[in-house]
Formats: sequence, structure tokens, C-alpha cells
Amino acid sequence: MRHESDPVHCDATCIAIRHAESADIPALLAIEEQSFATDRMTQRNFRYAIRQAKGVVLVAYRQVPKVQEWPPCHQPAAYGVVGFHAGTPFARLTSFAVAPDERGQGLGRSLLAALEKAAADHGCRGMRLEVRADNAAAIALYTAAGYRRFSVYPDYYEDGMAALRLEKLLSPGH
Repeated sequence: MRHESDPVHCDATCIAIRHAESADIPALLAIEEQSFATDRMTQRNFRYAIRQAKGVVLVAYRQVPKVQEWPPCHQPAAYGVVGFHAGTPFARLTSFAVAPDERGQGLGRSLLAALEKAAADHGCRGMRLEVRADNAAAIALYTAAGYRRFSVYPDYYEDGMAALRLEKLLSPGH
């Protein structure tokens, strides 16, 4: 068992995931601003999702050894918001972003897997999402994770861009 005084042995690939807290909102807004030109979540949206919504908001961050940084950084580098709705077996990924300087390093994959597990643990049979038709990096992430397109929403975003609707079936205890 590790004690608080023991050193953390971890390299740059150590990723930690936790539930978002209200204190994370400024960091989440910064990620949102860096990631999306339009259709952004607001402080109010994040506050509601964290405090009151039926769903889960998870954040991912790179966990660093205490010897390299004190206090340890638990600042979110990525977040995901999933809603659970009565009457449907599908959870809905409503927002997901990774800070630009953290992309391509596994945070998104790890966070998406944790969100899927939370949905499966909640009893959801699958997860659905919308993604901009021109967001090749996000589409590649979702496709690699097993999501498949089932529909398109034309003119979905503020700027008129279409949204691809993707879904993935989840196994219990994902």
C-alpha cells in the first residue's frame, strides 16, 4: 500500500482520471476556448453538468511524480461530459475536448474509455455522440474506439457544419 510520503513512480504516460469539481471550471473553460471556435460550453453549462445533471463529468490529467512538481498538478488537460436520460438505453457524450498541447498522447483514449465504463456501470447499453464532419482527429479517435456512424445532422453547428452521429454498443462492466 502506498503512503502519502512514498514517491510516485510515474513517467510522462501516467494518466489520472477523476470526477470534475466546481474548482475545475476555469481550466475546463480554457480547454473549451482552445478547442472550439463555436458552440462552446459556458461556465453555467459546466456548473450544471458537474453539480446537477444526470450524468458524469470526468477530467483527465497527467500525473507527475511529487519530486518533479510540488504541489502535484491535478489541473485538467481533458474533459468529457456524458448525460444519462430516462427512457433510452444510450448515454450521450455531449462534450469532449483535450487541450491542444496534450493531444496525441493517450489522454483522449483513456478518458473516453473511462466515460464508456461510467455509462456501462450506469446500465447504459451504448453511447452516442455528434462530431463535426470536418473534425478528422476526433472522428479518428472515435472510430478507433469502435464507434460507427449511424446518421448525419446537416447544418448542425452554428457555422452550418454538419454533424456525424456516432454510436458504440457497450458491454456490461465495460
